[in-house]
Amino acid sequence: MDVNTHQQLLASLLNGIKTGSSIQVKKIGGQKILRVAWLNILHDPKVFQALAKAIADDVARRNYVFDAIASIETSGAKYGIALSYELGKPYFSIHKAGKVVFEEPLSVDEKSVTEDRMVTLYLDRAVASTFKRVLLVDDIRRSSRTLNAAVDLLGKCNVEVVACYVILDLAFAGHPLPSKIPPENYHPLFVIGDVDDRGRCSVVEGLVPRQLGQMACA
Repeated sequence: MDVNTHQQLLASLLNGIKTGSSIQVKKIGGQKILRVAWLNILHDPKVFQALAKAIADDVARRNYVFDAIASIETSGAKYGIALSYELGKPYFSIHKAGKVVFEEPLSVDEKSVTEDRMVTLYLDRAVASTFKRVLLVDDIRRSSRTLNAAVDLLGKCNVEVVACYVILDLAFAGHPLPSKIPPENYHPLFVIGDVDDRGRCSVVEGLVPRQLGQMACA
């Protein structure tokens, strides 16, 4: 993907978030749940490629050293796999259902606010423990509970989370950042500070707005 195409795709995603053209708001149990078509409904390979490149560029800039990429199923896995292809690194999933093929299954229970239910995360220690340091990737952060649980699960396999990248950080929900990840190693691509009922979002920070600003100044 050439630089101009990459920049245009990122700008289009940012504009869709700000204008609400790519977002629907659903109110469930007093919570605003965002339906973002390109995030986890309609899968465009160019979007995966553009976001993976944005993360890969930041990883290179920060000189992170790691052995593999891990992500949380289901939606987070798509971005983890895309980043795996971009960086040429091994990938494994943290699952939300147990697998009969697991050699050494581990699990942890956590409440997912986004999914409005208890979620059990599963990991095969035999796979995860072959790596020492990983990048953790997910699609959305709301309460931080799932990310914290994932870090704990990886820790049981003696795997260190070097850094965490999430596509959307729903800061407007008012929950603290993940306590298991140092703030300097937590990197959201879009931080949404507020959203109205029409889906128009205030993007207050994030890796993508920063990269677009740097590209414009180059």
